[in-house]
Amino acid sequence: MRQEWLEYLQLVSWNNPIALALASSAVGSVVTLAWISARNVKERKSQRRDTALELALSLESYARTCRTIMHKAAWAATEAADSKGPEAVKTVSVAAFGYPDKLQWNVLSRKVVSELREYPATVHAAREYVEAFREFGEPIELCGLVEYECAKAAMAALVLARVTRRRHGAASWKPGAKDSAMERELSKFIASAEENRTTSRRMESAVARRVDAQAFKQA
Repeated sequence: MRQEWLEYLQLVSWNNPIALALASSAVGSVVTLAWISARNVKERKSQRRDTALELALSLESYARTCRTIMHKAAWAATEAADSKGPEAVKTVSVAAFGYPDKLQWNVLSRKVVSELREYPATVHAAREYVEAFREFGEPIELCGLVEYECAKAAMAALVLARVTRRRHGAASWKPGAKDSAMERELSKFIASAEENRTTSRRMESAVARRVDAQAFKQA
C-alpha cells in the first residue's frame, strides 16, 4: 500500500491544477485555524481582564463600606459611653459580602477562583464571631471588635483586589483623594489594635495570677 502511494505521488505533478487546488486548500485551512485560535485566545484574555476588573471593583467597594462601618462603630462607642446604654450599637456589625451575579468564573483558573471564593467565607466567619460576642460582650467592647474585624476585612479585600488586577492585566486601582491613604490607615489601625489586645491580655493574665496567689496565701 505504501509503495502504491509513493508511485502515485511520483506521477502527480505540482503543476497539475488539482494538486495546486489541494495544496492551496490545505494552506488556507491552516491559516484559518490559526486565525480562529488567535482570536479565541484574545477574546478569552479580554474576558479574564473584564471579569478581574469586576471582581476588583467589588472588593474595593466593600473595603470602603468596611471603613464607613468603622467610623460608625467608633461613633456608637462614644454614644454608648455617654448614654450608658447599648442602643447605639444595635445596628453596628460587619457588613455581608458577595460578588456580583453572572460573573464569568470559567475564564479564570481554578486556583484563582479558589482564592477569590474563600474571601466571602472569611467575611461570613467574622460576622458570626461578632454576633456571638454581641450576646455577652459589653457595648463598647463590641464596637471595638467591629472596628477591628472591619479593618481586617477591608485590608484583605484591598490586597486581593490588587493581586487580581495585576494577575489578569486589569488597570491599576486609582483611588480618589478620599481613599488614597485608606490602605495605610487600615494597616496602622490593625497594628495598633493588635498591640492593645496583646497588652490587655497580658494585664488580664497578670491580674489573674495575682488573684490566684492571694487566694493561695489565704488558704
